[in-house]
Amino acid sequence: IVLSAIWTAIAVADRLVGPIRQLIGAADEVATGNLDVSVPVRAADGDMASLGNTFNKMLLELKSQRNELLSAKDVIDERRRFSEAVLSGVTAGVIGVDAEGTITIVNRSAETMLAISGDVAVGEKLSVVLPHIGTVFEMGRNTQRRVYREQVTFFRNRLERTFNVQVTVEQEDVSFGGNSYVVTVDDITDLVQAQRSTAWADVARRIAHEIKNPLTPIQLSAERIRRRYGKVITEDREVFDQCTDTIIRQVEDIGRMVDEFSAFARMPKPDMQTIDLRTPLREASFLVEVSRADIAFERDFGDEPLEGTFDTRLLTQAFGNVIKNAAEAIEGAERIPGQHGVIRVRARRDGAMIRVDVMDNGKGLPRDNRQRLLEPYMTTREKGTGLGLAIVKKIVEDHGGTLELHDAPDDFHEGRGAMISIFVPSSGNSGVAESKQEEQVANGV
Repeated sequence: IVLSAIWTAIAVADRLVGPIRQLIGAADEVATGNLDVSVPVRAADGDMASLGNTFNKMLLELKSQRNELLSAKDVIDERRRFSEAVLSGVTAGVIGVDAEGTITIVNRSAETMLAISGDVAVGEKLSVVLPHIGTVFEMGRNTQRRVYREQVTFFRNRLERTFNVQVTVEQEDVSFGGNSYVVTVDDITDLVQAQRSTAWADVARRIAHEIKNPLTPIQLSAERIRRRYGKVITEDREVFDQCTDTIIRQVEDIGRMVDEFSAFARMPKPDMQTIDLRTPLREASFLVEVSRADIAFERDFGDEPLEGTFDTRLLTQAFGNVIKNAAEAIEGAERIPGQHGVIRVRARRDGAMIRVDVMDNGKGLPRDNRQRLLEPYMTTREKGTGLGLAIVKKIVEDHGGTLELHDAPDDFHEGRGAMISIFVPSSGNSGVAESKQEEQVANGV
């Protein structure tokens, strides 16, 4: 009887504890993320059966909600990938910013244009990563306008660049923590430079017209006075000669400046012909060499022809300006006793382009903002007009090429001096030149 009672008690206890044990096991599975479990339910279990049904119903609802969340996440991820794909193909720089001023997204163009890493920038304050653009963002955020625009100029990669910055309110919903913003950045440096060049060309045209007319009669009058009265004047003859010589010399200097103004203002279109680029290079370097006996010239043009479609006269002028600048840089440099000036002119193929390097061991280029030297009337020389490199840039661009300013390489007289690199397309490669130009703009060159 005792054994029977014990067995009956164990059976009853197991029947009561079994559903609870199954419920605990199912709860443990759910805790691990498995929502595919269920609790067996028997109508005879009474309240435990009701608890099991409720538990199973809860699992079904959790599973349904999880599937909806996963589906929504997939949709969001797909939209995000689509947005990133669209932004990656946009030429303008795009930066997403939240209500706290924290960067949420940076497209590829912004990374290249502003020399930042998207992986590093995301999660950081815009005002910390890009202070100048951050200032515009704060101004835009504090206005009542949906779109705010401002133009800013600052240095990137040691070059002064000008940007159009637009701040747009993307959404106004407190449920998302307030406004979010899209900051769009466009590099308009080249456009500004083109506008300056156009304006300066008009100024040069007016200067050349207004100044050149009286120069000839002034010079002729001074020469006539010297011829007619040179022998008559006996008192202070030396002063007389000095004054007339000064007038004639200064008029000639002004005339040369006016000629440069005229050349910059007129800039004829290239008359393209298939030639060997070494021909204008030899001519230009020879013309400078014969007048600079104190400077050693090194030429490396290779043995193979460097053929392309060029205007011989314009390229001779461009190469001559660059080589002349190199000679003047040598004259203006402090030189160690016994050291002589050297100009090296090198030409070779560089892929589908022809590259011409003009190196000198002169005083070198300014470290910051040297690209401004390519703009009209920007010069580091006391008596320079600032048109030489501007004319070179225009000629090279008319040939579908590009112009770069560098320090002299280390293997050239210990890296002292400057190197001007000119890239022009060989025959049938103008499209490559355009790609080269786009690459330079993206890199801020």
